[in-house]
Amino acid sequence: MTERFAGPQGRMLAPPGGSSQPLTLAPPPAVLDSKRVPLMVDQESRLDSQLPVLDEGTRRRNREFKRRMDAIQCRQEVWMEKLAQEEKDRDADHAAVMSSIESTFNSAVNAVWDKIDADFRVFHEVHIPPHEGRMTALEADFDDFVNVTVPKCIDECSEMIARKVVKAREYFEIENTKVLKREEKIVERFEAHVGRTAQGLEDEEATRIAKLRLLTEEIDKPERVDERLEEVKITKVMREIVKVREMIKAEEEERAEEDGLILDEMLRTQEKLQKSVLENFGAE
Repeated sequence: MTERFAGPQGRMLAPPGGSSQPLTLAPPPAVLDSKRVPLMVDQESRLDSQLPVLDEGTRRRNREFKRRMDAIQCRQEVWMEKLAQEEKDRDADHAAVMSSIESTFNSAVNAVWDKIDADFRVFHEVHIPPHEGRMTALEADFDDFVNVTVPKCIDECSEMIARKVVKAREYFEIENTKVLKREEKIVERFEAHVGRTAQGLEDEEATRIAKLRLLTEEIDKPERVDERLEEVKITKVMREIVKVREMIKAEEEERAEEDGLILDEMLRTQEKLQKSVLENFGAE
């Protein structure tokens, strides 16, 4: 113990006009025994005996910290498994909903096209053929009158035929005017029917689009609710993770604070011991 504090002591000396320089003093030729030496030895022994207790306390805190970290890790793994399962369930429900929507939409489109085909089929098979037959009959009658009746009458009696031809011409012009008027009316009715049909198709398309939009809104409504619920769940999970991180940070700070207190206490004790030894030894 006496040899430990018997070394040379360094001091600073400033020569004239120069900077301070360390000055090494030679140790004394012999160190005398002091009555304080046993006290310092006893204090050092007590510190050495307290080291296992301090080490055991540190190890115990480390084990407690490890146990808490393992528990937090387990909770995190459980939450991650729950999130993965919920994500899988959400994807499956979304796929089922989209499949149902696509099937309903395709059925509605097919039904609309079938109705359009049926309407046009009725128009082409029921409404147009009578008018076409009437026009064909009129054309046949007209051709018969011009090509058969008129030449035959001319051959039988030219004078009578001449008079009748004039009358027939007038009658023909009248009938032709009537036929043209009828044809114009038929064309006008046809065009009106085409316009009504086109307007009906446009109205039906607008109605179908509106219904589809309403159906889309009705479908999107529960999806938005699911998204809000999912956001609430994710928010809860994120808050739980933030709490876990705060707990970890608090544990780390607590451990750092306790370790710092232990180290500070050991440093203060060592400094006090060294100071006491230096003061007592210097006093001797």
